[in-house]
Amino acid sequence: MFSFTRTLGARLSGVTARFASTATNAAKSTYKAPASVAVPTQFKPNTKGQGLMQLIAKEEVKRMGADGRSKLFNKSHPDCLRPGDVVLVETLNSMSADKTSTFVGVLIAMDRRGLHSNFTVRNVVLKVGVEMKYMLYSPMIKSVRIMKRGEGFRRAKLFYLRDNPGRAFRLEGLVKQDKAAQAKKAAKSA
Repeated sequence: MFSFTRTLGARLSGVTARFASTATNAAKSTYKAPASVAVPTQFKPNTKGQGLMQLIAKEEVKRMGADGRSKLFNKSHPDCLRPGDVVLVETLNSMSADKTSTFVGVLIAMDRRGLHSNFTVRNVVLKVGVEMKYMLYSPMIKSVRIMKRGEGFRRAKLFYLRDNPGRAFRLEGLVKQDKAAQAKKAAKSA
């Protein structure tokens, strides 16, 4: 049991004496990493006051956004996504197969949350409203393209389009134009 009658100095001296032997033993022995492990030669200290998890998330975003995805969510980039844009999202059906599926729709919501950034795309398919929510840095997303810029939308979330879609979801012509442009581009490069 711990006694409250001892002074703080007496308590600390007992603690330091207890761990002194392990500290000297640890200073004598040196650890050598195996050859298969890459040891960084210089560790860059964190000077911005972020924690370890924030650093890891930032590095992961940098690694996952190497194909240009991160510029889609960067507000200062001129080609960033904005609510109301017509977007074509091409996703892999499975990680092992090369088959893809595409979804074209109006971007109605975006959440910028670092590695967990996501966006919601809505379209009307066979008179039924369909919404798809995609994680931006998902390995299942092959590409995201802006087909047409949205005009006249002044809200960050366009959930009101669920009730009154109007002309926002007439997208069949855009898909045909995009396929024709892709075929023309492929024929020109071949």
